[in-house]
Amino acid sequence: MRILQLSDPHLVAADAALVRERPAMALLERALLEGQRDHPDLVLISGDLCQDESWGGYVRLRRLLEANVNVPVGLLPGNHDHPLLLKAVLGRRFCTAPAELIVQGTRLVLLNSHRSGCSAGWLGPHQLQWLQQRLADPMRRDLPLVVALHHPPVAIGHPVMDTMNLSDHHQLAAILQPHAALRAVVFGHIHQHWHGTWPQRPDVPLLGCPSTLRSFQCVQPCPLGRAEDPGGRLLEIHNDGSLSQRVLRWSPC
Repeated sequence: MRILQLSDPHLVAADAALVRERPAMALLERALLEGQRDHPDLVLISGDLCQDESWGGYVRLRRLLEANVNVPVGLLPGNHDHPLLLKAVLGRRFCTAPAELIVQGTRLVLLNSHRSGCSAGWLGPHQLQWLQQRLADPMRRDLPLVVALHHPPVAIGHPVMDTMNLSDHHQLAAILQPHAALRAVVFGHIHQHWHGTWPQRPDVPLLGCPSTLRSFQCVQPCPLGRAEDPGGRLLEIHNDGSLSQRVLRWSPC
């Protein structure tokens, strides 16, 4: 089972608008074209979907996905999103967090770390309780598990991004770490490649995803030596349940 993770496209409603001096919509379309060369079974876009949090921006995203993607799509709200508009415009056609998907024998749990009026991430007690209940399902607990959220669940060593971590990340770690089926936790927000682990689960990678729009100053070197280029990540769950993953990069034009 292959997951194509894209992140932080920062779309806006205006057709020809530039975001951070780049054409956000055209770059996301390019990312979908490049990323699907690897024939993913699911496309995950991990937050900051719509920079201006507009109805028109989400409509443009829906049309883009409908025209270019023929596999299930998971969508996460980021701090630059309006979760209610996101769900209203895209929720009937695509899967929006919080949610659980099972695709090709792999379990993907989508979490909503958006907090209104705040750049920092937050899950809250009700969502954490929901997560704990979902993971306790005896019929699914042996399936390989990937958990996705927008904000990083640990400090990444970035002077700005480390002020934006989850206030309740210790609770998230406590819930996830006992689950032997956990294969990876993936996130966006940081606009760069990042690879780490929790001390209690060094076998489980914590993976930050590059942005399809523009990179931030990197903490770790890009494995491809292309830290400034738009990118994404491909994750693959193999038949034996093991995980492999790699960073994807392509030209911005």
